Amino acid sequence: MYHFIINPNSSSGKGIRHWWTVKEELDRNNIAYTADFTKYEEHAVELVEKICRKYDGIKTIVVLGGDGTLNEVINGIENFDDVTLGYIPSGSSNDLARSLKIPRKPKKSLEMVLRPSRYIYLDYGEITFSDQEVKPRKFGCSSGIGYDAGVCAEVQQSPLKKKLNRFGAGKFIYLAIAIKQLFGTKFQNATIILDETRSEMYSKVLLISNMIHQYEGGGLKMAPDADPTDGKLSICVVHGLPKILILLLLPTIIFGRHIHLKGVETFNCSSIEIMLEDRAAVHTDGEVPAFSSHINVRCIPRKIRMIL
Repeated sequence: MYHFIINPNSSSGKGIRHWWTVKEELDRNNIAYTADFTKYEEHAVELVEKICRKYDGIKTIVVLGGDGTLNEVINGIENFDDVTLGYIPSGSSNDLARSLKIPRKPKKSLEMVLRPSRYIYLDYGEITFSDQEVKPRKFGCSSGIGYDAGVCAEVQQSPLKKKLNRFGAGKFIYLAIAIKQLFGTKFQNATIILDETRSEMYSKVLLISNMIHQYEGGGLKMAPDADPTDGKLSICVVHGLPKILILLLLPTIIFGRHIHLKGVETFNCSSIEIMLEDRAAVHTDGEVPAFSSHINVRCIPRKIRMIL
C-alpha cells in the first residue's frame, strides 16, 4: 500500500496535473494506494501523523509536491524507522530532487517509487528557537538565518510567484527579490558555537546557511561539497563584504564558486548555535516559521529512508 500526500497547488497547479498522470498509472496497474490532498499550511503534517497512527508496520509515504510539502511531511513523522519516503517533485524549486537526481517527469519518478533500485538513508536537520515560543522544526535540504531567509519570507508573500509559476519561471522571482532585498538588508554581528565547544565571532554578517544538501532557492549551489549522508551540517557564512560586491557574488552561487571568495567561509559541524544582535528571518526548506536572534541547529544522521 502506497500513501500519497499531494499538494495540488504546488507550482500554481502543476501538483494536481502531475497527480492525474500518476493516478492514471496507478489505476491502470491495479496498485493499492490512498491519496490525501493538502488544503492549508501545515496540513501535510497532520496527514502524515494520521497515516502513522492508523496503519501498522512500515508505511510507504509518497510526497507529490515541492520542497515545502516534503518539509511538512518530515515534520509529521515521529518514528522514521516506520516510514519509507518516495518523492514525485512538482514544486518550483525542487532542490531535494535536484540533489538526489530524482526525475521531474511524474511517470519517471513514479516508476522509481514503484520499482526502486536502491534506498538511501538521509540526514535531516533540526532547529530550535531559544528566544521564541516556536516548536522545533525539522528540515530536509537547508535552513538559514538572515538575508536568504528574508528573501524566502518575501517570496512566500509575493503574488508574482504564482503568476511566474504558470509559465515555469517561478525561480526568477527569487532572483528579483534577492536583488531588491540586498539593499535593504541589515548586516549584523554574530556569535556562533560549533559542536558546543568552539566559539567564533563575525562582524557584518549577511547570512548563515545550514545545509544538508547542496542546493537551496531553486538551484543555488550554496554548499557544493555537502553530503546528505555524512552526519554533518555544511555551513556557509557570508560576512564583511560591501553590498556592491555581494551583488557581484550572487551569480557565482549558481555554480558553487562563491566558496572561493574572500568574505565567504564554509565548514562542517554536527551542531551550531547562532546568536545575532537582533531578530532575523529563519527559513527551513524555504518556509519561514519564525524571526529569531538565537537558534540552535543540529544534524540528525541517516534517519530518512528514501526510495531511489
